[in-house]
Amino acid sequence: MQIQAYRNTATPYQQPAATTTSTAAAAPASASTVTLSNEAKQLSQVDPIPQPHGPDLSKVKAGVEQYAHIQATKMKYQVASDMVNIAMGTNDGISAPTAYYLSHNDSARAATVGQMANQQQVNTLQAYVDASESINEWA
Repeated sequence: MQIQAYRNTATPYQQPAATTTSTAAAAPASASTVTLSNEAKQLSQVDPIPQPHGPDLSKVKAGVEQYAHIQATKMKYQVASDMVNIAMGTNDGISAPTAYYLSHNDSARAATVGQMANQQQVNTLQAYVDASESINEWA
């Protein structure tokens, strides 16, 4: 038994021309003419499938705006809380929103530096008083 190679001389993906069984005389086809079959004409008259509507983003937008408002309020509260802690001398540092606020507000930064300098002087004087009390007890 011998295996022979398959030889296809047709261009790839080329379909044989369809024959029409129309009783009417067919017009000569040209490259710019398209002929539709009766089935294609019937399919074109069928009602189109309704497409789904896009999502309603108004509720999402309202939720995002509310979230942004809440976050802004939280940051303002954090800045106010840090500023009160600085003024009272009970701060252990400042948060990122406070650092941002102070870096963009010269008067607030000057007031904060002044308050921290005053608090440092108070702490130094308190340390002096504590040391002086122990000296006075020995005397």
